[in-house]
Amino acid sequence: MTLRPMVRHGSLAVALLSALTLPLIARAGAFQLPTDNAAGWARADAGGSLFPDDPTAAYNNPAAMAFFTGSMFQVTGIQIRPSAVFHGQTQDVDGNPTTGGNPNGFGKFVPFPNVAWAVPVTDRLTLGGALTVPFGLESQYNSSWRGRYFGTETYLETANLSFSAAFKLNDQFSLGLGVLGQYTKASLDTVADPYGAAQALFGLPLPPQQADVQLNVNARRKFSFGYLGGLVYKPTDQDTFGISYHSRIGQTLSGSYNLYGSTAGKQLLAEAPLLDPALPSINPNGGPVSAVFDTPAFASADWLHAFTDRLSIAGTIKRTQWSSFQDLVLTSNGQTIFALPERFKNSMTYAVGGDYKLSDAWTLHAGVGFDETPTNVADRDPRVPDADRKLLGLGLGYKVSEKLSFDVGYQHEFVNNARVNMTNQPILGAGSINGYFTDTGDILSLTGTYRF
Repeated sequence: MTLRPMVRHGSLAVALLSALTLPLIARAGAFQLPTDNAAGWARADAGGSLFPDDPTAAYNNPAAMAFFTGSMFQVTGIQIRPSAVFHGQTQDVDGNPTTGGNPNGFGKFVPFPNVAWAVPVTDRLTLGGALTVPFGLESQYNSSWRGRYFGTETYLETANLSFSAAFKLNDQFSLGLGVLGQYTKASLDTVADPYGAAQALFGLPLPPQQADVQLNVNARRKFSFGYLGGLVYKPTDQDTFGISYHSRIGQTLSGSYNLYGSTAGKQLLAEAPLLDPALPSINPNGGPVSAVFDTPAFASADWLHAFTDRLSIAGTIKRTQWSSFQDLVLTSNGQTIFALPERFKNSMTYAVGGDYKLSDAWTLHAGVGFDETPTNVADRDPRVPDADRKLLGLGLGYKVSEKLSFDVGYQHEFVNNARVNMTNQPILGAGSINGYFTDTGDILSLTGTYRF
């Protein structure tokens, strides 16, 4: 199989997202998504891509491709159904309850794909590539829900295209390196309370919640670039160890914002700098917008042990450098519209899982894990009410023939209650929210693998 036919087959949107929207219930920690196939989701992401002939190694740890037995192409479809329900109080600047309902804006399935391929060129060199979605979210809170001043509708789509190479040093060691380009698109909506803002900023006796203005932001970044690398060590025929690293990726998204709703409210936002020159000038007809965010670097250490021909157990420890996300700044025409402290901390993920071959055709996948949140109690806000979570996965693989196989995986996330207690930005109305979110997540995935 040559490389050419295989090729034919084959955040700061995140920062904006956390600035203007509600909970990010994607995995892992905060707003990151694992880049596994269905078997990997079923193992609770344990073992990375160390299991034999797993082409997701092209992105996760390219060094593992050096031990592949042949060319392969893999497609995975993933459906995430997150849930986030708020319990508590939302109030305007006068302390009165905010009007509206309390819907579950995350109560729908969000689909996304992963594609991977690998081609051994020689006995020592293997090339591969992957299309992955490391960040993604879709929420649909309406503009009349009672938490509207902290976010309404959101759409986020981030795609990574990576190319990598693995070189086998000997029967025990291999190295892998790769490059990637990341494309990001985001649509982000929230509601401002201009009358509440007038009270908070200037003491004007205007009734809050009477002149709502919908703020919609659309931004994208065509390509930002990064690199990845890995090492695999096989001390015995039964054991495999791997380490991998993915670089920090700098992104600047640019686009536009638009305002909809009360004419009086829009005019008041536009005239705010006349009363206080330190306030940003918000154009009622919209304008350009940009934001800067470095997607965090992360590193993983994986282990796989084959106890017998039928039973294999793996473990993973992953560290994500979320401490690079300390402040969030949204600008327009050189002015800062929002500047919010986030103060994320570095987080860890731990997982244990494995496979058991029920027969030559059927394989059982299962795993458990624990994922730390990068948020902290002092700075957690309703835009990212993330919390520690426990992972439970289960799945099944079926080998149709020597060339074709399928896997299905399911993962459930048990998320701790996420406490939130904050007052909104004055220019958005200075309302408050006090309570907690109950979050859960269900992930269903299906993978098809073809070996050439």
